[in-house]
Amino acid sequence: MKKLIQLFLFCTVLAMLPLQKIKAENSASKFFSIGLNLSNGTGDNGSIYLYGPTPISAYFGPSGGSYGPLTAGTYTVIIYTAAPGTRTFRFNGQAITTDSGSATFNNVSITSTAFASVN
Repeated sequence: MKKLIQLFLFCTVLAMLPLQKIKAENSASKFFSIGLNLSNGTGDNGSIYLYGPTPISAYFGPSGGSYGPLTAGTYTVIIYTAAPGTRTFRFNGQAITTDSGSATFNNVSITSTAFASVN
């Protein structure tokens, strides 16, 4: 009887191990699911800088780009473009229209995939 109980406990532990792996994979996928998608409607090159938990310094072409993974947190985001004229820069719903060639978004909270654009 004692061996039967030990065998039952051993089988129970073995059956639970795959479930623990699935939970760990789900947690990891949530952790690394944050990114940044940038669309560029100017036809010219530009650059984007993120200062925060995950710093990013990157160039983007006429089609924009995707960056990440990012850690959730508060960021300062600077977007530059070589396109002449007045441009509207957007980041997570905020918009700045200027002819200076760049826009700075301060204290931006990123908790999920962020979206930016230049038009």
